[in-house]
Order: sequence, then C-alpha cells, then structure tokens
Amino acid sequence: MHRVNEAVLMIFLLVMIGHNAVCQEEEEMEFIAEGSISSDESNASNINETRGIGYFKKYNINSISASELGELLLLTPLQIQQFILYRKSFGDFISLMELQAVPDWDPNTIRKILPVLTLASEQPLAPELRQRIKEGEHRALFRTGGQINGVPTDTDTLDHQYKQLASYRFNFRDLLLWGITIEKDAGEKKLADHYSFFTSISKRGMLKNLVLGDYTVSMGQGLVHWQGFALGRSSNMMSVYRQGALFRAHTGTDENRFCRGVAIQLQKNAFEVAAFISKKNLDANTMSDTAKGTRWVSAFLFSGLHRTNSELEDRKSLGQFTAGGNIRFNNRLGKSSLNFVHTGFDLPIKKRDLPYNRFSISGSNWQNASIDHAVSTRMGFMFAELAIDKHFQRAMVIGLVKSIDPKLDVCMLYRNMGIRYRSLASNVFSESQEAGNEKGFFFNLNYMPSPMHRFEIYCDRFQQDWPTFSTPGKRTGSIYSFQYAWRPNKKTEFYTRIQFQNRTFKIRMHASMTPLNGVVLRLRNEMIRISKSDGKMENGQLAFAELIFKPPLQPVSASIRCSFFETDGYATRIYAYERDLPSYHVVLPHHGTGTKAYVVLQYKMGKFMQVCGKWSIEKNKNDWRVQAIWQWGA
Repeated sequence: MHRVNEAVLMIFLLVMIGHNAVCQEEEEMEFIAEGSISSDESNASNINETRGIGYFKKYNINSISASELGELLLLTPLQIQQFILYRKSFGDFISLMELQAVPDWDPNTIRKILPVLTLASEQPLAPELRQRIKEGEHRALFRTGGQINGVPTDTDTLDHQYKQLASYRFNFRDLLLWGITIEKDAGEKKLADHYSFFTSISKRGMLKNLVLGDYTVSMGQGLVHWQGFALGRSSNMMSVYRQGALFRAHTGTDENRFCRGVAIQLQKNAFEVAAFISKKNLDANTMSDTAKGTRWVSAFLFSGLHRTNSELEDRKSLGQFTAGGNIRFNNRLGKSSLNFVHTGFDLPIKKRDLPYNRFSISGSNWQNASIDHAVSTRMGFMFAELAIDKHFQRAMVIGLVKSIDPKLDVCMLYRNMGIRYRSLASNVFSESQEAGNEKGFFFNLNYMPSPMHRFEIYCDRFQQDWPTFSTPGKRTGSIYSFQYAWRPNKKTEFYTRIQFQNRTFKIRMHASMTPLNGVVLRLRNEMIRISKSDGKMENGQLAFAELIFKPPLQPVSASIRCSFFETDGYATRIYAYERDLPSYHVVLPHHGTGTKAYVVLQYKMGKFMQVCGKWSIEKNKNDWRVQAIWQWGA
C-alpha cells in the first residue's frame, strides 16, 4: 500500500511539473547566466557546454557524481555531501520522491533539480570496451547563421558573413566519450577556422579520468588555474565556491582558453594524483625590433576572430607549453589538495610600459602553486586556498557556507590578493574575476520563510590598491543587492531586485506566469541610473514581453520576445538573457535606443532528429540561425 501511495504521489508530481520542466530549467539557466556576467562580460559564453543544457540532458540519480552535482550550480556543498552520504548509506534510490528524505534538501531545491534527474538502476562501471562502443549514444550537430543586412563591407565580403559549426559526440554513460568540433565565425574565410577534438575514459580501476586531445583544467578556488565555468558575483549561494571536475573534455567553441595534450587522474581509496601536459598556439599581438632582431608579445587575444589581415597575422602566433599536477587526499577532516602549474612561451611577454601593467606577467615562463582545503564542520562548509606565483607573491581566499536553518542560508568569503600576485588562467571570485590586486569581503543571505516567499540579500566590499585598466589610481567599491521573490502558486512567480553600486542604482521587476498548460508569459522592466562625478545623470531602461509555447507531449515549441530599450550610453547598458537554439545561449548588452524582436522555433522529427531556427530583428540588422541535431544509439 505504501508503494501504491508513493506511485500515485509520483505520478501527480510529474503531471504537475511535466509541462513546466524545461521552462523551469531554462529560468534557472537565465538566472545563472545573467548572474555570471556581473563583472566579466564574456563569462557566460560557454555556460551551456558546462552544464550540458540545451538538449535537456538527464542524469541518473543512482550514478551522478559529486562533481557532476556541483557543475549543475543548483546545490550547496552541504546538500551535495548529504546526497552522496544518503545514497551510500541507504543504497540506490527507488523513487525520485525519495529526495524529500535527503537531509537539507528543501522543496525549492528539489523543484529546481528534478527536471535534470532520472531514475535508473546502477550498472557496472567498467564493461568491456567493445560493449561501451556498442551501447553508446551518438550526437551530431550542424548550425549556421548570419545577417541579412547591416553587414560591414569595408573589410570583409558578404560571402563570408555567416557562422558555421559542426560537431559530433559519442557518449557511453559519461565513462567513454569522444568528439570533434569544426567552427568558423562570421567574416572568416576558412571553412574550418577552428577545430577541436577529445577522447575521455573514466572509472576503470585506479583510472579516474583520462583525456586525450582538448580539455580544460580547473584547480582549487581559481587562484592558480580555472578554465571551467564559474559564477560571478550574485545571490546564488554557490557563487562563492568553485567546484567541478579537475579535467573535463573541451566541448565548447572557445579557441584559446583550453589545453591540448593529455591529462590523467588516478585514485586509490582516499588518495588521488593527477598530471597534465599541453602544447598549442595562442592568438597574440606580437611586436618586433628589426634593429635588434628581437620579437615579443604585447597582449593575449581571446576573441577567436580571424577576419581581417591584422587578425590573421595574430592568429596562433604564440606557442604555449603548459604542464602541471594535483595531489589530493580525502578523509574525515575534508579534502586537501596541492596544485602546481608551469607555463612556457616561445616568445617573451612584454606589455606596454603603463602603470597598470607594472606587475603584469612578463618573461618566457610563469609558475603558480597553491594549497586548498574544504571541510564540513558544525560551523558549516568551510573552504580556503593559499597560492603563490613565480616571484612568491601571495594570494588567498577563505569562505564559509552555512545552513543556519532549513529556511535560512548564509555564505561569506574573504579574499586578499597582493598587488603583485598574478596567474595566467585565474578565475577567482573578485571584482574582475582575475587573481591579484584586491582585498574584499562578500556576505550573502538567503531566507525562505515559506515556499511562497524568498529573500536574497548580498553585499560586497572591495579595495584595489594599484591602478587597473579602467581606474587610474586606488579604488574602493561596494555593491548591495536585495531581491524578493513571491511564488503564490506553481504557475506564477514575481521578483523584484534592487542593487546599489557606488554611484549606480538598478531595479528590475520580473513576472513569469503559466496561464495555460504549455504556455508561459514573461514580463520584465529594468532601469539603471548612474550619477557621474561631474554631477550629471545617465539613465537606461529595458522592457520586454515574452511568450513561450511548449505544449505537453508535442514535437513543436516556440518562443517570441519583443524588447524595448533606451539608454544614454554604453555605461548604462542592460544585459538580458535570450532564448536561443539548443546548446547555444547568449546574454547580450542593450544600449542606445531601439526595439528588438525575435522568434525561436523548434521541432522534433521523430525520436532521432530535432530542427530549430531563430530570427531576430534589431534596427537595420536581421540575424538568423538554423540548427539540426541527430541523436541515435542507446
């Protein structure tokens, strides 16, 4: 009788959330993506590849790992730890409803993560290689797009003003993967301007992970080396803590921020050791002194664009060799790691003689090392990283995430990074998300007195003692954010967000409603005001209305949005997440005065193929994209 009641409850729950599952996941994507660009405008460009979102990937609740749970960016470290401990203590889950029994998992957490989980019995982790290949899943994708008008003709011809991407992926339960990506940007003349490939093998005896080809490396809390996705400053409780796989196959389209070579990770009981080696070329601005016969690099280039003659001259002009390792020990006192990275270049780095470049990385090589530790105690989940660079300059971060009550969560993070400390591939919680030249303290509080009401408050104070590219002298700053969300029922949600940052004031009002099954209506109005040092005011405003149509159990879906914006300049730009093709998401700045509209259409042609397209109109510019995805196999 108990199992019957449980089944009835499960069916009821699935019926209630079924038609909203994708919309819920997409809204979580929006909050994560928009929050991630609080300081770094390019940080959200690859979020879909990091989380596997876009074709609605499902994870088996009985085999999902702690690192995969962390990469979803939906759970706190304590919730992940309690999930793993519960599954280890009681065995495989027999129902998704059993998530309610996991300590520290509240209904709001379960609602957010349920759309990406599925229930299946655990299967052997190391079947024969032939069986893995036979039972794996294949996925091929082709995407192209461009502009109908508004194309500049002074440097490139209309013939090359289209983007193109082709990729193939093989996946056997995330234990055996391989793939290839071929891509070109608008304006590039080569059909395959960039290509990427990888092979990954996991969980075979002592072998935890082996990646050949292109991969990313993410260590510690981002002070030394972090190429994976990481949240920027936001009210998301997980924004302060970097977590994810140490090595991960590079499946995105970034043409510079990844490694190319081999990475291996071994595990024996509580002890892990890992090493990687990489050799590839980077885009860089090179300079030369013909009189002395010397050459050097003045700047790294990360746009990945190779359209004009100058961009083609800088393409892959700098050779880079990277090697490093990681030693980790897990016990009841937590996880402790020792990290090391060495990077060498075939040309020396020598930046322009300007104040903000005085302590920049220079020379033909660079090294960083760190110790990081994370542990759950009665005080909460605590983590820290202490790092040094080639010249023994220091940087550190210390954080705490605490669930004071099922209704109240707090987190704090203190960072102290010397003005001389530098790292080549850092991605740390800071004003610029680069390590060095900053001291600061961040505090975040999330309070949910009932499922209907949620309060999110955070404040961050920071100080930069040396000039930066945008600030000529010492800089101090603070940001305060308050957000209230009201969810009167499962089909309606309203939230208001107010932010103060030095002389900037922002307010956002957002509403999401589901008047009919499969129909979502979303409205937003956002305003910004900047008080300049000369007493003048600059204002900006953005409003949009969006209709999402996704009928239950139907192969077709659509999204239509119309936006209106008016700002006094680029300083008052307003960012807004846009729905797009599966596996492609954008967070664009709106500035000036204008109107923008777009429509996204998707259609599933049977079980194995999906086609979709997007058409957007803004001023005199019409953008279009079409995409096809084929999936076959297990």
